[in-house]
This record gives sequence, C-alpha cells and structure tokens, in this order.
Amino acid sequence: MMKWLLQILGWVFFLVAFVSLLLYFQGKLDNVIPAATFSALFGVFLNESSKVADKQKQRSKFLLEQSLAGFEHTVDLLGDRNNDRRKWISAARILQQSLELSKRITEDEHKSILQIEMDRYRHQLWGILNPYDEQITTAFFYGANDPSLDIDEAARQSSLPKSGEPPSRLSSVHGLSEQSLFAIWSFMEFPEDYADPLHQ
Repeated sequence: MMKWLLQILGWVFFLVAFVSLLLYFQGKLDNVIPAATFSALFGVFLNESSKVADKQKQRSKFLLEQSLAGFEHTVDLLGDRNNDRRKWISAARILQQSLELSKRITEDEHKSILQIEMDRYRHQLWGILNPYDEQITTAFFYGANDPSLDIDEAARQSSLPKSGEPPSRLSSVHGLSEQSLFAIWSFMEFPEDYADPLHQ
C-alpha cells in the first residue's frame, strides 16, 4: 500500500513538473524553478517507493524462509513414524505457526515457491503417515508400541504409566491428541481452493 501511494505521489509531482515546464516555455512562468522543484520531488518519492518495495520483498523472503523451516521441522519430527504424543503436539504447533507466517508472504514469486514446497511436504507426510499403511492402525493412534494390538488393549495401554514416569502415577495419556491429528491431516489434504497447475 505504501509503495503504491509513494509512486502515485511521485507521478503527480512529475506531471506538475511537466506542466510547469510547458507554462515556462509559453511565457506564463518567469523561471523553471517550480519545474525543477517538482522534478526533484518526483525523484525523491520514486526513490522512497523503491526502498519500500525492497523492504517488503526482503520481509516476504524472510517469512517464506521461516515458514519452510517450520514445515521441514514438522516433517523431521514425524519422519521416523513415531506415535509420541508430545512430538505430534509439537509438530502440529509448529505447522500451525508456519501456516500463519505463510499467510503474510506478499510477493508473487515467493507465493509460487511456497506452493511448490508445501506440495512437497504434503507428499512427504503422506509417505510417512499413509492411513492405508498396515502400520498405521487404531493402536498407532492410541500411542501403542505394537500396532497389531486390538482396540481395547491399545486403549487400556494408552492410559498406563510408561517407563520413566513417576511410579506413583495411576494413569497417563499417551494417545495422540485430536487437535494435533486434525491439524496435520488437514495440512496433508489439498485445500478446496487449491490452484492445480495442471488445470491452468
């Protein structure tokens, strides 16, 4: 917004400088000082507009880099196909924060790069967490070490204290968080407004 405002003001001064110059040649102005002044202001505003554009581009680039770093971290946390509740929560939080950062990217070329990379990370997560894989069972989502356990046993084990936890603890929660599951599965699905490059 600021960039366009400065450009508009700059061109206004340019037009005024041009008109002033015409009036001078028509003998309606005594000197070219007004034209020179407005020409100088045109240069100043155009230069400021360029600085704002460069700053905006650098900010957009920074947001792109931080977003992609967050997506990469998310994949790294789940890359070993673990069903650790804490890791899933951490991955989901980082993913959501990365998505929020990505919404503030302003440059078209950065948005295109973001789309390419998000597609890549989606495919990586599908490879890790493919729901049709025999290892990704109901027991997996209960946090069980053995994915072949039936649902009742997996549910029972999901509330038992694990090694390293206080022996006095009567129960614990090891099943994957619904919120983290929703966040990650939602990201893996292509959005409804996805602009498929094959259909453009």
